[in-house]
Amino acid sequence: MPKDQTPVPPHVARALRQINEWQKATSEPSPVVEAGSSLSGDDAKVPTLRVSSAAYQCFAHAVDHLHAVQALLFEAKVIHSYAPYSLLRAAVEAAGEAIWLLEPSSRQERIRRCLKRAYENVSKGRQFMDLSGLQQSGRTHEERIQELRDLATQHSLDPNGICGRWSTQAQLKYVDEVVLDGKEALAQNLWQICSGFAHGREWATLGLLERTVHSQVGNVVQIRLSSSTEVLLNMLYMTTLLTTKAKALYDIRRTCHQ
Repeated sequence: MPKDQTPVPPHVARALRQINEWQKATSEPSPVVEAGSSLSGDDAKVPTLRVSSAAYQCFAHAVDHLHAVQALLFEAKVIHSYAPYSLLRAAVEAAGEAIWLLEPSSRQERIRRCLKRAYENVSKGRQFMDLSGLQQSGRTHEERIQELRDLATQHSLDPNGICGRWSTQAQLKYVDEVVLDGKEALAQNLWQICSGFAHGREWATLGLLERTVHSQVGNVVQIRLSSSTEVLLNMLYMTTLLTTKAKALYDIRRTCHQ
């Protein structure tokens, strides 16, 4: 229980139990992709990438960050003012990416998105190697990118589109518009708020944190900012909803429906 002993609402308690179940599950081998399922067909088309592995990795990342927030609050019993929101930001991004990968009914589109994700990984890896001065081993970045371009052509996809711009915000906009029927910008709002905390933006911290005024001299005010347990738990709950959607899509795509 957090130090301020704020009661945990029933819906949040259910989310916390779900996070614990996921954390245990992700420490085991990933679920079996059944023969004849959508993901089985996807993986057969791009066996060197495996759409199923990419999607489950996103889900596991979301769970890891959600569990870290839970551990801080209920095991360490520490409520940091800023850090939990950075963890939730990572969970929102990962859950949103899993949904973005899995939601399309078209196999070609799921493969396109998997290739695009793979290109982003290779591209960022090359940037890191260039900056760090480390020597790459195995295939070169150019060879890996060419493989992705070849796969795109093989599946009648535009190679230049595969190697185009990557946008987390565009993915989350897709989640809101397609998966949540455009009723609210839940994923985008969560991400924007948590990004504000991650980058130390005053609009986020002053807007959501509780303030205690210590002193004021003229226009200079000394204040203490502290996290609201209620706000944090609600944001944890909403991020869990996104992750639940990602897991549900993964289970639908990996199982064979007769």
